[in-house]
Amino acid sequence: MSKYAGFVLTALLFCCSIALAQPALIPRLGRAPHDPARTYAMVKEYLSDPLKGLFTVAQGDPATHSLVAKRSGIDTQNWSEWAYCKLGPEQMLDTLEDGAVALTIKISPGGGDFSNISVTADFKGTYGLAGSQTTAQCVSKGVLENRILEAVGAAPQGA
Repeated sequence: MSKYAGFVLTALLFCCSIALAQPALIPRLGRAPHDPARTYAMVKEYLSDPLKGLFTVAQGDPATHSLVAKRSGIDTQNWSEWAYCKLGPEQMLDTLEDGAVALTIKISPGGGDFSNISVTADFKGTYGLAGSQTTAQCVSKGVLENRILEAVGAAPQGA
């Protein structure tokens, strides 16, 4: 048994370190009480409304009902509500200089007049202190995605 113990331990450590190094992008799913075309239009309108969050629709395809929207310069109040960044000890004194998110929204037929909607948020935070900067991949808290789902009448799954 000890002959394989080293191999198993090495494989386990390798797999765990990869999993810890890369935060997962977790899509939030919902079911909207509208057909895909209407849901797509509602999401695009919501994201384009400057009162809702200053997003820029970077890509939109009405045929496939998919959107990519981006926002940078996220204020610290929204950032702390929307995302979490795990920083190393060397960045503990750093402050958020820029928060950015890329949203990927996919809408598909859900049967009848319903549609299924998937919202994924990819957050990146740029932190700095005394002229040095570090950009970190951050983890979504699900708040932003749930707001988009709620805007089209889709109760987030698991809510």
